[in-house]
Amino acid sequence: MRILLTGNRGGIGKSIENKIKSSGADVVAVNTSVCDLSNFDELSSFFNKDREYDGLIHCAGINPVAKCDVINFDELLNAFSINVFSFIKMCQEINFSNGSNIVAIGSLWATGTKEGRCQYSMTKHSLLSAVKTLALEMASKNIKVNMVSPGFVDTEMTRKNNSDKNIKEINDFIPLGLTNPNEIAKMCEYLVINNQAITGQNIIVDGGYSIKNV
Repeated sequence: MRILLTGNRGGIGKSIENKIKSSGADVVAVNTSVCDLSNFDELSSFFNKDREYDGLIHCAGINPVAKCDVINFDELLNAFSINVFSFIKMCQEINFSNGSNIVAIGSLWATGTKEGRCQYSMTKHSLLSAVKTLALEMASKNIKVNMVSPGFVDTEMTRKNNSDKNIKEINDFIPLGLTNPNEIAKMCEYLVINNQAITGQNIIVDGGYSIKNV
């Protein structure tokens, strides 16, 4: 089984790569050292139509922070290119085997938002729409398409961007505490390798954070 994974350098991506490899699957990792996801010509040339894939996990993404009144539209376009457009382009270019599974990594902000997250939230909302539509369009080939949406995950980046006090406040607010990245990886492993009947879904893995914000 051959699985394509984008964004394997981050904490979640690394955990996904390790988990998928431990299952015995061959992981083809795509990061900026291999292919620029915002360059569609480069992306198209990366794939050899003679090479078949059994799954795709799109974990790559960027998270620009800015309030709406100061958004830079070049930055916004770049966020859409990497977070959303590259996903659709890969679904066009990849030669998927019958019965393949496709997983997009979403976010809590695929269904909600907060101040300063307009760009990121817009891309993740759009990504979820793409997942649902592709699930319908690819069902005739028995290809399933889903989203896994993490909440606050205990990664190096999370700890780098937050003080110890903020980490404690976040952890205390979440019913099950900060999510271990391996929990995201295990969900992705199931969906990309074993899933036979789930498609078009957004599976939220956030330790119960979102149910406290309804």
